[in-house]
Amino acid sequence: MPAAYKLGLTEEQIAELEFARRRHPKPYVRERAAAILKVSAGNSIRQVALKGLLRRRRPETVKEWINRYLAEGLAGLLIRPGRGRKPVFSPLKAEEAKEQVEQVLERPPRWYGIPRSRWRLQDVGRVLDWLKGVSDPGIYKVLKRLGFSRKQALHFIRSPDPEYRAKWQRILLAYREAFERPGEVVLLFLDELTYYRQPTLARAWSRRGKGQPRAWQRAGPNTKTRLVAVLNAVTGQVTYLQRSKVGTEALVTFYAQVRAAYPEAEVIYVAQDNWPVHKLEEVLAAAQENRLTPLFLPTYASWLNPIEKLWRWLKQEVLHLHRHADDLAQLRREVCAFLDQFAQGSLQLLNYVGILSKEELASVSGLNC
Repeated sequence: MPAAYKLGLTEEQIAELEFARRRHPKPYVRERAAAILKVSAGNSIRQVALKGLLRRRRPETVKEWINRYLAEGLAGLLIRPGRGRKPVFSPLKAEEAKEQVEQVLERPPRWYGIPRSRWRLQDVGRVLDWLKGVSDPGIYKVLKRLGFSRKQALHFIRSPDPEYRAKWQRILLAYREAFERPGEVVLLFLDELTYYRQPTLARAWSRRGKGQPRAWQRAGPNTKTRLVAVLNAVTGQVTYLQRSKVGTEALVTFYAQVRAAYPEAEVIYVAQDNWPVHKLEEVLAAAQENRLTPLFLPTYASWLNPIEKLWRWLKQEVLHLHRHADDLAQLRREVCAFLDQFAQGSLQLLNYVGILSKEELASVSGLNC
């Protein structure tokens, strides 16, 4: 039977290792220092390697730690440059590898001669030389380490309007005027919404299992109701008109209602989309008669109209899964009640639609949001 390994350490070495075991910033150095101290205390290398540490080690590994410490001191316990786990995307640096993956994923596979509309793991491995020969699970791990994952796509459209920038700049200038001259200059965002007697579907809390929340409907026509409203970009005030139909006649009436809501204003800008009815001669004449200045948003750019998020809030609070399919009048009253809360303006609404940040809201209103 071989003799037990004897490790004699000086008091200085023991003190150094004790300090490293307790205080060294690298966990693996603390582990190695503890192992050497245990061998020095009379434990066998095999016993320390298999049972004396947080995880099992090979006895040869512990013996190597001891030899390196005796030869180089505490510095011998550090992992040398070039050692340790190698990145799968070697020899590239992580940032360079991430940039290459991003460039590939931003283009369709057909760009690289792969007859598919979406990327698969094996396709990414075919395009990037440093991933060739790596298994699909390996490619998945590499992409995950670089910050990429498989995600649900979103509907997206880019406005084709050649005057996109000019139109949006004009609206921003109107916003500056309204902000600098409150009361005298008003900027309103206008839009229409259609909702129906039957409730719309949405997620809701329910017991786990096969059962699902129900959108209670009633037999009969799915009667629609139309809304036209304007949102004040500075105060959050909402003015609206609810009808069974919104067309030329309703817009003419609504423009007069808007002017009545701001009798002291010298200039009222109305930013709106390019619905053909907005540009009818009779509608434009009504805008001129009520001293309203229409500003048309770029085509197919609904994200520039913040009132769209007011409709989202209305759907979340009132229209999704409502219980008034058999009482259209009550549903319409609840819609009016929701919009009426913004009749005098609302900083919270401006924050919700993205015009006012949380920090600005807190500073203006004194609320802790």
